[in-house]
Amino acid sequence: MNPMDMRPEGVQKMILTAKMLLSMHVLQLNIMDLRTFLQAELEENPLLEEEEPASEATDEDESRIDEEISGLIDEKVDDEELASGSEDEGPSISEEKKSYFESLITEKESLYGHLHWQLEVLAKNEEQKRIGEFLIGSIDSDGYLKIDLKDIPRLLSASFEDVRNALALIRTFDPSGVGARDLKESLLIQLINAGKGDSHIYRIIYSHLEDLEKGDLDKIAKELSIPLKEVEAAKKRLSYLNPRPGSNFGKDVAMRVIPDVIAYKSNGGYYIEVNDRDLPRFHVSPFYNIVLKDKLSPEETKGYIRNKISRARWIIDSVKQRKNTISRVCEYLFDIQKGFLDGADNFARPLTLKQVAESLSISEATVSRTVSNKYLQTATQMFALKRFFARGIKQKKGEIPSLEIKQRIKELIENEEERRPLKDKDIASLLKKEGIDISRRTVAKYRNSLKILSYNLRKKIA
Repeated sequence: MNPMDMRPEGVQKMILTAKMLLSMHVLQLNIMDLRTFLQAELEENPLLEEEEPASEATDEDESRIDEEISGLIDEKVDDEELASGSEDEGPSISEEKKSYFESLITEKESLYGHLHWQLEVLAKNEEQKRIGEFLIGSIDSDGYLKIDLKDIPRLLSASFEDVRNALALIRTFDPSGVGARDLKESLLIQLINAGKGDSHIYRIIYSHLEDLEKGDLDKIAKELSIPLKEVEAAKKRLSYLNPRPGSNFGKDVAMRVIPDVIAYKSNGGYYIEVNDRDLPRFHVSPFYNIVLKDKLSPEETKGYIRNKISRARWIIDSVKQRKNTISRVCEYLFDIQKGFLDGADNFARPLTLKQVAESLSISEATVSRTVSNKYLQTATQMFALKRFFARGIKQKKGEIPSLEIKQRIKELIENEEERRPLKDKDIASLLKKEGIDISRRTVAKYRNSLKILSYNLRKKIA
């Protein structure tokens, strides 16, 4: 297996540093998955220390420690620093509210619906969307691709390069590891998405997964010329990867949801709090300064410490940036969709990822990762952040949400005479009288998406 098959070079032309990949991965995680990820990092990285709830450390103390460590490792680290976000604290959540939020239940989204939504907003063109839809349809409930890639170009009359690029795009989707052909490939994809494509654990899984499963750690350390403690850490890290990335999705399954964003009504608007109350809070341990400053310490040991310090700082910065990005995107969404939030509008206003990205000067992929699999809690209800995006059709009186048109088509068919069902062209004529000018083909497309039978079949049933 060539690991290059899993890297999305065909989709992204820019060179992504390990730090950027880590930041992208952290942004995409919802609050529950982020908590699991951070706990795994805490156990694996000795340079990360969790702050006690009653910690007396001040911001000045943390800043001083960070500056001391920076002076010791900056000249050894090539990656640019991640931009950090604001850490302004909002109003606290009472234990009663917190308990209420965590007891909320929602219908679990299907894996296919989740993947199709990401494809819809991230596909570069219609051809990539066409190939992507076929690939998603060939993914099983565990998230694995169950078709030979060599057969797809012939079946779809597409080039192998286009198929490869579409698959590379899908492999960047949430849940991480989806679209792999086997367990080993899925684990490697998860590591790449987490910014660990050049790590020891990546090399171990790529070359020695069976030895790792057997517990033959000495053999791995010897053949890869790495410390045994790194192999032991890799084995522990393996338990945090998901061997069945699609298993957390399913149809008509209830799940507990903790909101990623909480909105408070204030002066006719909304105050947004990014929910990070239950996340572990880290700082970089100052203890290892002694080792780095000690001229007698082996260079190999210093190199190990510098790498772990870098990773620790990247984690801390990525979490800060995640909070800042979610806050910026939600503030924009609330400004645009205030009528929908207040209940004045039945449907969200037409809004695309591209519009949000351009307004905030970020990429569409960043917006997608920000809203993917995350939820908002208001005083009255829970929203999936994806609900704030809606396609629309341009009309003389402005853009009308596609969902609103679909709802009207459904109402017209529900109220039709049983023995004289409406044809698609009849529905188009009725909608035109209401100021909605769409073609018969568009009516048919929307009717099919609503899983409503055609005129002929409805007539036969009647």
